[in-house]
Formats: sequence, structure tokens, C-alpha cells
Amino acid sequence: MKNAWNAQGRIDMDERITPRRFAAGLPGDIPRHWLPGNEFVSSLLNAYTILVPANEAFYIRTLNACLPHVRDETLLGRCQDFIRQEAQHGVAHKRYWDNLDAQGYAYRGFERMVDRWVFRVMDRFAPLWFRASLVSCVEHINAFLGYEFLSQSILASADPRMRDLMEWHFAEEIEHRAVAFDLLQAVSPRYPVRLLGAITTSTLFYLLMTGLTTALLAQDRRLWRKATWRQAAWHLGTGHGMARRTLQHLLDYLRPGFHPFRLPGADALAAGVLTRQASRQPPAVVAMGTRT
Repeated sequence: MKNAWNAQGRIDMDERITPRRFAAGLPGDIPRHWLPGNEFVSSLLNAYTILVPANEAFYIRTLNACLPHVRDETLLGRCQDFIRQEAQHGVAHKRYWDNLDAQGYAYRGFERMVDRWVFRVMDRFAPLWFRASLVSCVEHINAFLGYEFLSQSILASADPRMRDLMEWHFAEEIEHRAVAFDLLQAVSPRYPVRLLGAITTSTLFYLLMTGLTTALLAQDRRLWRKATWRQAAWHLGTGHGMARRTLQHLLDYLRPGFHPFRLPGADALAAGVLTRQASRQPPAVVAMGTRT
């Protein structure tokens, strides 16, 4: 991916997004807490995995609804590649659900409720400009989560199979981080639209993640253990600093001159992950080809 800022402060894009398939296996012997010594982050990312398919399906439906309004051929092609990437994310994460089922977690009712009463309600009643704004903000959240997890090597000691899944997903979120934002600028570039979408998305995202992570920890009987709270404090506060960093990234999104490409070192970080995974024998990810 190559990009540069021109004299007018706009981005000149020479990027190609490559749709990939996650080819690595996800056998049933993956442990419940696949990040050793950190049940909190394991449960947090399990919650993320559960929410991914319905989220990604909502993104795809929203972008497909927006495509007839896109006049720029380059943006149109990027949106199509984005859709192909997001479809594969949903497929790969859903494969891991078999492990969660075998481990006895109860989550499918919650997932169906979220899909029905959040995403399907948005599809039916929310105007397209609002849905596009929601997707733009949540894609910013996905990208900065990927950036923080990869740049801080948070998953270095994770079970290799889950590390591959999460790092592939995070790398692709970084790779396509500007697509939904650029689409929003084409559909409805007004700042109040971005602001309303950011408030709604960040509230929903963190409420759902908190609720589901809490439920998973409760099912493991680890919710009220001191060790779990120490892990949460380390991840959110003194260690990974995710609470402070999250606030900084969200405030950055609200700057009038914001653009997702301004994330230092992100492209090299994502490219390193994707190149490493593709070069393995057998590869963990397989390129599906680009649009013609």
C-alpha cells in the first residue's frame, strides 16, 4: 500500500487491498484461555470473536447499499475488496465457535439478540448516512485495536492458532482502515454525521464487549477472582494502557482534519504480519486474488 499527502492536504492513493482466506486450522484442542496467564484478555477476544460475524455482515450490507452512490471508480473498487475481506473475517471467526460450543460456553442467544435487535433494526430504520457513519467509526476502532495489539505484541505468548487468527484479522483491519471513512466522505461528509456515528458506535461497541466479556468470565467462575481484576487493570491501565490509548484514538477520530491513514507505522506493521503468514508452509493465509 502506497499513499502520500498532496499539497491540498488530500490523500493520493495507490493502494490495493488484497482479499485473503484464513487457511490455518482451528482444531478443538485450543484451550479455553488461549493467552496463558491472562484469562481477561482471552475472554475479551473471545467476546470480540463472537461479535465479529454479525458486525461484519452489517458492514457488508451497509457498503452494498452505498455502492450505487459511489461515483469514484477507485473508491468503488476498494469498497468491493473491503467487502471480500470482511466476508472472510466472518467465516473464519465463526469456525472458532465450534471450540466455544465444545467448551460449554452459552453465547449464541446473546449473539442472535444483538444481530436481531441492533444490526437488523439499524438496517430497517436507520438512514443510510447514519449506517455509513457507524461503519466508519467501528472500522476506526477495529484498526486501532489491531494497531495496539500488534505494536505492543500483546499476543506473543498466545496459542499459535489463535494468534494467527487474531493477527491476520487485525492486520487486515489496518490494511483497509480508510475505506469506510472515505466512503462516508462520499456519502455524507458533514461533521455532525461523523460525530453522531462516533457517539453511537463507541457506546454500543464497548457496552456489548463489556457485557459479553463479563458473561464469559462469569461462566468460567473467574469474574470475581483477584487475579482477573489484576489482569484487567494491567491491560486497561498500567501495562498495555488500553483505556488511555482508546480514548486518544477516539478523540483523534473526532478531529475535523482526521484521516485514518495518519497512523504511524501501521502499514509496515500489518504488512509484516501478512507477509509472514503467507510465506509459511503451509501458509496461514492465502491471497484470493485482486479485482480486475
